[in-house]
Amino acid sequence: MKAIAIIASAVLLTGCQTVVSERVEDSLIDAGVPSGMAECMGDIWADDLSIAQIQGISRFAKAVRAEGRRLTARSLIAHAREWNDLEALAVVTTSTARCAFS
Repeated sequence: MKAIAIIASAVLLTGCQTVVSERVEDSLIDAGVPSGMAECMGDIWADDLSIAQIQGISRFAKAVRAEGRRLTARSLIAHAREWNDLEALAVVTTSTARCAFS
């Protein structure tokens, strides 16, 4: 019984992670990030950032889009730096660099 509960939990977590990754990807694409880069970043962010961190970035991306601007790596990193959240800054910076060439 314990094994079934563990497997069921793992399946549910994987499904949630996929939804988060897809939402991040869609939000980044809407903000002007190329689709390949957005997909790569979505996967990393779903693994490495909390929902609250992702929501903060999403609000920033929506604000950029509402102003008619395009989200850039530079503005995204600058925004993460302003939070004083070292974990988010590290994930955003490294994922931007890793995904720029995917």
